[in-house]
Amino acid sequence: MERLTLILKWGIFVGLLALLGVGLFLAGHDLPPRTVVVTPTLPHTPTATLTPTATLTPRPSSTPTLPPTWTPTVPPTPTPTATPTLTPTATPGPQSLPTPPAILSGTTVVTSTRPQPTPMPLISQPKGTINILVLGSDRRPGEKIARTDVLLIVSVFPGVPSASMISIPRDFYAWIPTWGLDKINTAYLRGVTRKYPGGGPALLKATIEYNFGIPIHYYTMVDFNGYRSVVDAVGGVDIVVECPFHDTYLDDESPTGQTDIDLEPGVHHLDGKYALWYVRSRWSTSDFDRHRRQQQVLMAIFRQARSQNLLGQIPALWDAYQQTVETDMPLPEMLYLGSLAAQLDTRDIKSRFVRGSRLLESWRAPNGGAVLVPHYDALYDFMREAAQPPVTSRAGQRAYRVAVWNGSGHPGWGDVAAYRLGLEGFAVTEVLDVAAIPHTQIEDFTTTSKGSPLYKLLRIYRLPQSEVKASPTEGSPVEFRVTLGQDYNPCLATGTARWRATPTPSPMPTP
Repeated sequence: MERLTLILKWGIFVGLLALLGVGLFLAGHDLPPRTVVVTPTLPHTPTATLTPTATLTPRPSSTPTLPPTWTPTVPPTPTPTATPTLTPTATPGPQSLPTPPAILSGTTVVTSTRPQPTPMPLISQPKGTINILVLGSDRRPGEKIARTDVLLIVSVFPGVPSASMISIPRDFYAWIPTWGLDKINTAYLRGVTRKYPGGGPALLKATIEYNFGIPIHYYTMVDFNGYRSVVDAVGGVDIVVECPFHDTYLDDESPTGQTDIDLEPGVHHLDGKYALWYVRSRWSTSDFDRHRRQQQVLMAIFRQARSQNLLGQIPALWDAYQQTVETDMPLPEMLYLGSLAAQLDTRDIKSRFVRGSRLLESWRAPNGGAVLVPHYDALYDFMREAAQPPVTSRAGQRAYRVAVWNGSGHPGWGDVAAYRLGLEGFAVTEVLDVAAIPHTQIEDFTTTSKGSPLYKLLRIYRLPQSEVKASPTEGSPVEFRVTLGQDYNPCLATGTARWRATPTPSPMPTP
């Protein structure tokens, strides 16, 4: 009963993530049938269960399909006592959306050799779009305020319905109104310490609108302890690790004061402590790869919460939620978004990341900090596409069927390949372990090249056309069979991380 109470308490936050569309990718997918089942484990058993004067600034006028994945086995959850259903007093929607805070200007505090950029023109979005800023704070015990190292814009489109997610790097060199050019993860902190009207949330919302052209209606924020507790509340999460992951962390729960985490490619079940480390580390990868892992864990949290039927407890647990998660989203709007979530197909969610040399360049700021300066024209074009619904409803589009035969010599790597293929829009129908072969091969059973996604498979595995065997077969149960060879590198397809197969953790990095 104690565990049920804990789950329900944190289910409200998980529910919010779901309503925002952050976790909707994994709903309704099952693990492909397989002949050999491998149960991966962690190398280390987790200890827990797995006031400036303000004036208005003038403004100018204005994709991956989810992987087929397994349903984790969860002990039966007792049915909680029925609670009254709270009916919103008004129907949220375009008429009731709050007006984003005005962008204020005043004497700036910091200076830079780079000029103040002009505000990005407002991005045109469908009528009724709801823009929500999801934040992860690095606030530690005893601290009242801190930086926001996780920044995610979620746009919900009620009329389609569909949603988009845009991850912003914490080192993005942003114009922060009344402050100046600085890393975007400092905006919330500046809003609080400088008593910006509306505090940290208002300044961060204004910063997002100024630099990205997206007006923010609501925000929600959780800190490290909250993140860890959420994962533990749903019984931990199953994560597909595509790239070898190694790091060492300060750990006051360990007799030595530190703990290694070493995860090779495969499926791993992580408790709250390990999940938090997994999404925070940059030692063996990069900040951009961390964005990928952050979205991955949020999706897994949602899947766990949904499998345990926790999303119907929002009204009853509203008070507990407000004590744990910082947000300005009222309960009626949350319930409204919940009704929209029920209509969404997982393939109607678009995922985008602000990254790459086309959008950003590395630079050393006057204060010595390493920052990412945007190429504004390219960023504007990127945002115009990223902040829109999917061009068409992908739920009605055909998903090509693929069988995965794992001849890599590494148990569990077939599941890794299945996960990536799902992200790329394929339907994996089978994962089978077979005898090892030297090179990855593709067998094509299609009878026409029209509309063929073969080019996508060749890109994923970095294969030449010579590694494709044509076997046109009418009525074949699958269109393609991918046989992983010993040359298969599961990390390549992520496009964000470096391959590091040997555990060589740093001596003692600061988390």
